[in-house]
Amino acid sequence: MWSKLREYVALHERDDAGACGVGGEVWPAASALCEWLGNHSAEVCGSRILELGSGTGACGLYAAALGAASVQLTDGGPVELISLARANILRNRHLFRAGSSVEARRLRWEEHSPLPRDADLIIASDVWYRHADGAANAALARTLRELLDQPPKPRAIVAHEHRSREAPFDATLPRWDADDELLEAFAAAAREHGLRLGG
Repeated sequence: MWSKLREYVALHERDDAGACGVGGEVWPAASALCEWLGNHSAEVCGSRILELGSGTGACGLYAAALGAASVQLTDGGPVELISLARANILRNRHLFRAGSSVEARRLRWEEHSPLPRDADLIIASDVWYRHADGAANAALARTLRELLDQPPKPRAIVAHEHRSREAPFDATLPRWDADDELLEAFAAAAREHGLRLGG
């Protein structure tokens, strides 16, 4: 699966000007998140999933195919992106468990939109792809904090591709993620909102 995603991204990575923007692409961290979901399929099956920054909906749709009871795909992108996610739901509904509910809606973190309720698991991949700025990171961290404080106390799994590294591996760095500016910018916002990142 990863090689197909990597080829797709390589072909379309510079095609960000389309109506769906970068959310209309399936980015590499989606593969890692889908692998996590697959490895935790017993937890996913029957659960209520909320995907933040869903874009095409690839990860949420995968969760639905694993048997999630409900999946809410959310993104703050243009209306065309929400339409794409809805079209992808229709194209893939034959893979979903009978009786499962899958829907897509707009959710902009910075607008303090009403948040979806009753999620067991919150998922996201590549949601800070271009967000080194403090406002976007703070809005995402605030949204995650509010969601995680709701009953039934869901947990959040966020996949991120390290993009800042110049060389593939530098053994002199103190940590494998030491030079990832995007990750560190989000981690700072997360700490300000009482969240901690796990590896």
